[in-house]
Amino acid sequence: MPKRSELAATGFFRLWTAESISLTGAQVTTLALPLLAVLTMDAGAWETSLLTAAAGAANLVFGLSAGVWADRYERTLMMHVANLGRLIVLVAVPLLAWADALDIWVLALAAFLVGAFTLLFDSAMVPYMPRLVGAKHIGPANSWLEGSEAVGDVAGPGIAGTLVQWLSAPVALLVDAVTYIVSSAALLGMPKAHPEKPEGAEKERHWDAIVSGLKLLRRDRYQWPLAVASTHFNFFGAMFAALYLLYAIREVGMSPLTLGVMTMLGGVAGLIAASVNQRVIARLGIGPTLVMSYALPGVTALPVGFAYLLDKPVGLTLIGISQFSWVFGIVVMHVCVNTIRQTLVPDHLLGRITSSVRFMSWGVNPLGALVGGAMASTALGLANTLVVASVGLVTSMVWPLLSQVRTLRTLDQEKSEVSPEEPVATES
Repeated sequence: MPKRSELAATGFFRLWTAESISLTGAQVTTLALPLLAVLTMDAGAWETSLLTAAAGAANLVFGLSAGVWADRYERTLMMHVANLGRLIVLVAVPLLAWADALDIWVLALAAFLVGAFTLLFDSAMVPYMPRLVGAKHIGPANSWLEGSEAVGDVAGPGIAGTLVQWLSAPVALLVDAVTYIVSSAALLGMPKAHPEKPEGAEKERHWDAIVSGLKLLRRDRYQWPLAVASTHFNFFGAMFAALYLLYAIREVGMSPLTLGVMTMLGGVAGLIAASVNQRVIARLGIGPTLVMSYALPGVTALPVGFAYLLDKPVGLTLIGISQFSWVFGIVVMHVCVNTIRQTLVPDHLLGRITSSVRFMSWGVNPLGALVGGAMASTALGLANTLVVASVGLVTSMVWPLLSQVRTLRTLDQEKSEVSPEEPVATES
C-alpha cells in the first residue's frame, strides 16, 4: 500500500482498524441474522427477504438525517454512539432468543437498527478521515479502507458461517457484538473533529439542512454527475446481483464450493485494486480512471449471460473474469469518488453531501432487485435479463464521461483553479 509510514504518523491506522472491524462485524450480522431466522424459526423466502429489506430501509429513513448530524456533531462521538447502539441490539437478540421471545418482526427491527447505526458510523467516518490525514493522504487512505472492505466482504460471511456452525446463531451474534467494543477501543484517544462552521453561519433547522444538502448536491459540477452515475450503476448492479446466484446454480451448474471460490476471487481483486489504484490514477488522471472503472464491471459481465451456452470450463472462466473485474472496478471507483468528494467538498457540508448521495444511490437497490426479478420471470428469462443488466452497468459511464469529471487529472490542480470567493465544490 502507498505511503504507509506517512499515513501511520497521522494516526490513520487506528481509524482503519476501527472501520475494518466495524465492516467485518456488519458482514457477520448480515449473514447471522437470516441464519438465526432460518434455523430457529423455519423462516422462508419471504421472511429472509423481509430482513434484507429492513436493513436497507434504514438508509431510506435516516440516510439524509445522518449527514446533517455528521455536519453538526463531533464525529468520533457519533462513531462511539453507533458502536454502542449495535452492541446493545446484538446482545438483546440472543437474550430474546433464549427467552423464546423472538419472532421475525423483532429480527426485522434488529436488522433495521443495525443498519441505521452502521449508516451513522459511516456518515461520521467519511468526513472525519480528511481531517485526520490531510488532503495529501486522502487517496492512499481511501485505498486502505477499500482494501479492508474487500477483505471484510469475503471474511465476514465466512466467519459468520463458521460461528453459526460451531456455536449457534445466537452465540455468533454475541461474538459479533464484541467487534464493536474492539472498534470503539481503537478509536479511544483519537483527535476530536467538530465540524468546521463558516464564519457568521447560522444554525439551520434539521429539515432545512437536509434540503440545502440536496440543493448543493444538485448544483455541484462534480458531485451531481457522480451521484447520478452511482445511482444508475447500483440500480443495474442490484438487478444483476439479485439473479446471479440463481443463474449460476440453475443455468451454469455451479456448485456452492465454486461460488465460494468465485467470491474469494473477488476479494483478491479488491486487495489488488486497493494496492495499485494510486499508480493508475497518477498515470491516467483521476477523471479518466473513474470513467473506466464505471465501465469495467459491465463490459466483463456481458459474457456471463452467455456462459450457459458454452463449454463449462469456458463459461466458468468468463464468470471468474467478471467476478474479478467487477470487484476491481468497484474498488477503484470508490477510491476515486471518495477522494474527489473528500477533497473538494467543504468540511461543514461533507456529511450531508455524502448522505444525500447515498440516499440516492443505495435507495435504488431494492427497486433494481425487484425489476430484475420481474423481468427474469417473463419470457426474457434469467440469462437475457443479466445481459440487459450488464448493458445498463456499462452505460453508467456516460454520466462522468459527459461531465467535467472526465477532465480531472489531479485534484490539487482543480483546487488551485477555484477562486477564493467561490465555495469549493458547492457551486457549478
